[in-house]
Amino acid sequence: MKVEILNPHGYCAGVKRAIQIALDASNNTLTKRPIYLLGNLIHNKQVTSALTSKGIITIEEKNRTRLQMLDDIESGTVIFSAHGISNKVREKAKSKGLNIIDASCGKVLIIHKKVLEYLEKGYEIIYIGKAHHPECEAILEESDHIHLITKKSDINLLNINCEKIYVTNQTTLSSLETKEIYDTIQAKYPKAYLDNNICNATTLRQNAILNAKGFDLCIVVGDVMSSNSKRLCEIANSNNMASLLVETSKDLTDDIKKYNNILLTSGASTPEEVLNDVYNHLINM
Repeated sequence: MKVEILNPHGYCAGVKRAIQIALDASNNTLTKRPIYLLGNLIHNKQVTSALTSKGIITIEEKNRTRLQMLDDIESGTVIFSAHGISNKVREKAKSKGLNIIDASCGKVLIIHKKVLEYLEKGYEIIYIGKAHHPECEAILEESDHIHLITKKSDINLLNINCEKIYVTNQTTLSSLETKEIYDTIQAKYPKAYLDNNICNATTLRQNAILNAKGFDLCIVVGDVMSSNSKRLCEIANSNNMASLLVETSKDLTDDIKKYNNILLTSGASTPEEVLNDVYNHLINM
């Protein structure tokens, strides 16, 4: 069995920044207590557990938005996650008198700002994303003039009678799937302004897998809730590789021994030590 670690891997810049912001808040005795995370800071259980050990309380509940989860925080500090937040959440936190720390990814903030600017100019917004993902949720909360597209067939359901249309996307999507959706939107709305915003860290990882040759299995180390990790598995499948998403080395089974050449990579929110542990376990197998 041959195992090769693919570059790039490990944390992206936005994830590094978010984790450091949370740790700095915890280490600062002047930070108002208790300290809450509104939703998981990033989609990684090991990181969430590490932050919990630092006294940071994560408020996360399936089927509840961040606007709704904010009802559970009455005092202290709230940290907004790397996925970004809507102005409705920000204003609600202010009205409750909470100390606010924003760990939103810079790339996400840029997209959010653009969406708000085009709404101000009277544009209808088409947003390509995954329903219920926090990055997508933050955008959709801003206006009823934002139309969510989760797959190509959704475009047939659009009925926009405005020539001013701005199209953008969630940062962690598959570059292949997104291109197909953009092409279909352009065919239906040729005057729409298309602004593809898959982040560079995501694009580099996806392209590296697309360019990899001679591997029969791609193992992606990442949380099952991580959108960018799941997209890496899809990209591997499109490049004629089997794919496997694992959170830790405990998820590896003897079935992997049937593969001769294994490509190992990780999502942008996966700690380096977790990737290295999976690599060492594979070598020992």
